[in-house]
Amino acid sequence: MPRQTVRLEISSQDGFTKVVPVDRTPFSIGSEKSSHLSLAAPGIAQHHAQIVLLGGTCHLLPGASAAPLFADGAPVPAGGLALAHGARIALGTVCPYTLRLLLEGARSEDREDRLVTLMEVARTITSSLAVEDILDRVLEGAVRFSGAERGYLFLKDGDRLSRWHHGPPVQDDVQVSLSVLEEVAASGKPAYRDVASGEPGQTASDSIVRLRLQAILCLPLAVRQDVIGVVYLDSRRRLPHHRPDLPLLEALAGLAAVAIQNSHLVEERVRAERTSVIGQMARAVVHDLRSPLSSIRGLAELLHERAPEEDPSRPHLATIMAEADRLTGLTGDLLQFSREAPPLLRSPARLADLVRQTLKPLQPRLQRGNVSVSLGLDEEARASVDAPRMVRVLHNLLANSLDAMRGGGHLDIRCGRVNGSCHLTVRDSGCGMTEDVRRRVFEPFFTHGKAQGTGLGMAIVQRIVEEHGGSIRVDSAPGTGTTVTLALPAAEGPSGARPAGSRHGAPD
Repeated sequence: MPRQTVRLEISSQDGFTKVVPVDRTPFSIGSEKSSHLSLAAPGIAQHHAQIVLLGGTCHLLPGASAAPLFADGAPVPAGGLALAHGARIALGTVCPYTLRLLLEGARSEDREDRLVTLMEVARTITSSLAVEDILDRVLEGAVRFSGAERGYLFLKDGDRLSRWHHGPPVQDDVQVSLSVLEEVAASGKPAYRDVASGEPGQTASDSIVRLRLQAILCLPLAVRQDVIGVVYLDSRRRLPHHRPDLPLLEALAGLAAVAIQNSHLVEERVRAERTSVIGQMARAVVHDLRSPLSSIRGLAELLHERAPEEDPSRPHLATIMAEADRLTGLTGDLLQFSREAPPLLRSPARLADLVRQTLKPLQPRLQRGNVSVSLGLDEEARASVDAPRMVRVLHNLLANSLDAMRGGGHLDIRCGRVNGSCHLTVRDSGCGMTEDVRRRVFEPFFTHGKAQGTGLGMAIVQRIVEEHGGSIRVDSAPGTGTTVTLALPAAEGPSGARPAGSRHGAPD
């Protein structure tokens, strides 16, 4: 096993630098020629100081002469002082030499402890799906092995990094060096900043200076060359080792990446199995429900039309009609979500036309809800889409926005061309969502803030957009509203947008 290496860097005012090994204990320093480090200069006593290794830690002790001795600018007491990596030693006030302690590697017992932790984490991954417990263990080990004061785990969410934490979401204001964090997320390579070392390349960014950090270490979490997150470690004091054990820390980061990937695979499998079960249930039940629902709705409508205006049964009949319509919509959502979707019938379509087509039947609801609308539509933004399905997407998004603005508000809809694709944005000034709700917004049967929501609307939206080879992003925060952005493949040639119902009616 590699052992800890201790060295002293000697530098003088005229630029002279030399490094000597501290290869015995005690290690004497003085002007005496028999000293392990002999320095002949003004202010250095014959037996000025000594370095003693106790329990794996270097201690600096004054020599028999009791000459002035300082470590990092503070006087060294008679009982000695423990030294960390990078500690600067001054032999009095007039000595032209400055000494700096360099620690590299680790004691064999330390490495054994680290390997045991690695094996325990690996064993946990193979025997448990509790990803939060695994990530907690990884983060704890990374902080302990590196000697850092703080450690955080950031996971990629689209093109941004979000801090991971165990348990329910908390509102905190953690300040980190974003420049180093984003550098590692972009490059996929670890980054180590030892600000106190003064070595070439160890520059301090504005955030490092503002946070008064002495050391930063960031490790990428990568799966098949794709960075999915970053382990972030920092400290306001020097790390105990000159060079942290990067291979071991990278192994920990690799285990964290495996745990996250396993969690995603399990979630996808559970989602697929749930969808399959829903499909079997829907096909067995929905068609049997639709006939009696149609009969109930039709009879209620007939009685409602025949009843006089003053008949007290009219409100109840209207309620029966509304509930029958809601149940019919629910059965349609179940079929739409669970069944194998028919092939897309793509054609070039102006997104602006689809937006106006979707807004037209919603005008009465917008007026009743005191919701104003602003449009920023690029008339030349054409996407290759199945128009009826895309209208279904827009209808679901606008319905969600209106549900979020119960007391009125503003709806902003924009479309345009961006880097060879078409983007469509729906932004509302509603109540917004917490981060936990935003993360689960595409989860089937997850509903929030709706008394009669089925929890399938956004799941259907995501499925249709992905069927088109597009992507969807949701940005939201409580009190600031919600923004949904669709990226769709652009189409070339003249627009041929058809009315959404011209194919075979709205999807059921």
